[in-house]
Amino acid sequence: MRSIWPAVVLGLAVPAMAAPRDDLLATDRAFSAMSVAQGRHHAFLAYMTDDVRLYQGAHLPILGKDAARAYFAAEENADPVYAKQKLEWSPLEAEVSGDGSLGFTRGTWTYTERKADGALATSTGYYVTEWRKQPDGQYKFCLDIGGADKH
Repeated sequence: MRSIWPAVVLGLAVPAMAAPRDDLLATDRAFSAMSVAQGRHHAFLAYMTDDVRLYQGAHLPILGKDAARAYFAAEENADPVYAKQKLEWSPLEAEVSGDGSLGFTRGTWTYTERKADGALATSTGYYVTEWRKQPDGQYKFCLDIGGADKH
């Protein structure tokens, strides 16, 4: 009987430990789906914390949700084909702290845009996103770092 007990405990512990990681992967996938369906800026604003840090592209880091909102609005106003752009990604892995309060996802992204002349342009890259569990139990991201693949 004694030898069965550790197996039972381990068998119960593994699914319990996997749940936060699965939740985080599902959150990242839902974030990407919103980006495709409603636009990347809308999705980023919906999933970010107020104190977010964004490190992506050829611009300086964006610090805070208000700064992100202003940057996104300026970008949309300056780009007449913004609505024809699509950013989607797939998480490849996730890790979560023991208490489930922090975690990260890592994956790859694809960005597609239709130029004013109708030509389609695609680029790909990678990302790491840090997530923080909110008081309501949902994850929001507080740090996003992305880079483009070299072509």
